[in-house]
Amino acid sequence: MELFKKYKIQNIFFISFFLFVTVLLVIIIYVTYHLSARENITTTMAHQEEKLKLLGEDLSSELTNYHETSIGMSRQNAFHDLLHGAGGSEYEKRRLRSSMNLDFSNITYSVPGLHSVSIYMKEPPVSGPHPVRYHSFSALPGSWKEKLKNTSSTWLGERSVQLSFNFENEEVVSYGRNVYSASGELQAVLVLNIRISFIQEWMQNRSERSRLMLMDGETSVLSRTTSLSIPAETRDYMEETAMRFQEENGLTDTAARQEGHLVVSAAVPSADWTLIEVTPMEELTAGSRELTGWLLLIGAVSVVAAFFATLYLTKRFTDPIVYLTKVLNQYPLKSIPAELPDDYQNEFGQLFQGYRQLMYRSDMLYQSLIDNNRRQRKAEIRALQANINPHFLYNTLDQLNWRAMERGDDDMSRMMELLGSMLRIGLSKGESIISVQQEIDYVHHYLELQKIKMEDSLSYEVIIDASVETYYIPKLTLQPFVENAVIHGRPDTGEGVIKLTVSETAGSMRFDITDNGPGLSSDSASSTINAGGYGIRNVKERLHLYFGQEAVISLQNQSDGGAAAVISIPKIQDTSFFDQSDEHYLELERERGAKCGKS
Repeated sequence: MELFKKYKIQNIFFISFFLFVTVLLVIIIYVTYHLSARENITTTMAHQEEKLKLLGEDLSSELTNYHETSIGMSRQNAFHDLLHGAGGSEYEKRRLRSSMNLDFSNITYSVPGLHSVSIYMKEPPVSGPHPVRYHSFSALPGSWKEKLKNTSSTWLGERSVQLSFNFENEEVVSYGRNVYSASGELQAVLVLNIRISFIQEWMQNRSERSRLMLMDGETSVLSRTTSLSIPAETRDYMEETAMRFQEENGLTDTAARQEGHLVVSAAVPSADWTLIEVTPMEELTAGSRELTGWLLLIGAVSVVAAFFATLYLTKRFTDPIVYLTKVLNQYPLKSIPAELPDDYQNEFGQLFQGYRQLMYRSDMLYQSLIDNNRRQRKAEIRALQANINPHFLYNTLDQLNWRAMERGDDDMSRMMELLGSMLRIGLSKGESIISVQQEIDYVHHYLELQKIKMEDSLSYEVIIDASVETYYIPKLTLQPFVENAVIHGRPDTGEGVIKLTVSETAGSMRFDITDNGPGLSSDSASSTINAGGYGIRNVKERLHLYFGQEAVISLQNQSDGGAAAVISIPKIQDTSFFDQSDEHYLELERERGAKCGKS
């Protein structure tokens, strides 16, 4: 960019760092406000939904009490006698009405919130100074008839009621019940009038300073604990929600944001009523705004501090570069190592050290030759020791074998013999290339050893073309695959069967290792090389170095169960091929190192 070529690094760094800190603070304040506000709203919404559910259930139990009261009153004997016109004389009828009025009055006074009882019948008696009022069927409102048409009882809505001994109107909500004769004829409508003031008091005692509203089935507000002014759109949403609760079965609660308010609604289970809580959004975000104010104050202080800190850091970062330029301009009049500081432990120290290394390059190369010679001598010593250690191990295993035979432990003796044979082939006098026959013998000894270990719960079969026995192969090519089949290829029940088949084609050898186990998992079934452990990956890398793309390894599931590993490599009859492969690999590494040095 031309910007970095035209202006001083000191100025670019100062402005960039200062702007970065400022923008970062703004982003943090913005994100903090929105995240905290959203979290507050989400938490409040969940809390209010749970609270309204509990309030709805509590209110439902209160309303159920009026339902049960209406049932009990409708079953009073005196009430039915009055409806049937029992009592011969006028005196008996007055006594019957007096008894029923007394019973209904006692029930009215004993049930909390019950204001009065209205009875609509064909021939109503005269109402007296008590909370039981009699009316003719003709006085029954048409809207009530419609609501009671297909049900035995329901809530009828709110109205004003005045008793004969109390000249003040009382706002009530009415609950009606049809009273039928034994033949199914409608004889009366029993209406319980519940004080709305009682419901208001009930809500206030449980509101905990919440803004609650109670709507009936006609979306009229029965009671409220708040004088909050509600916008028209929010009110329309509340009415639509109340209607949805009546129309959609199973809908019990809902919450939404409307015109700057959080509106949470819950249905009252035993009635077509709806509890609604309205909370202004500004209250929910008050804490977030206060937090934002503090963050703005802290941010302002931080910006001022960042200004001076950036100014100081810019000077400290650019001073070493300016100093290095000054010293280089004086070269060769002064010695660079003597002038460059040596107390920097960071990138500036690396920069200064890089210039020193120009003068010390020859010493470093010489020291490198000395270190290489020392490592070569150590490698030769380790090689000599490696020739001594196998002889000691052979003798030790032979002694252990004879000791096991003397004690009559044939299995242990056989295992010692197999282990010794594996060790001889594995070491192979330091050779890394062996014949196919030696590799097969190594696998045979390993499988025999595992068969003894597993107490004959394992069987195996080796099939090899005689023509491939003299070909050469990298040592320990097959053993990791056979070991993988032994460990992971055994069935859950029954005997494990391992089969090794060696065959040849026009220019390659093929090794098939199969088992009768559960097979490969779905994740590794499609993989050809990466499946398996470290030993299989090691074989893949070695074969790739020797044969390149001609070496093919695949792992797959068999159609009749179990897994199969297939290895295909070229037929090699002379070990000199592998020496040429080593030289080719070193040449490739040398070319790759030269390319890295140029870059």
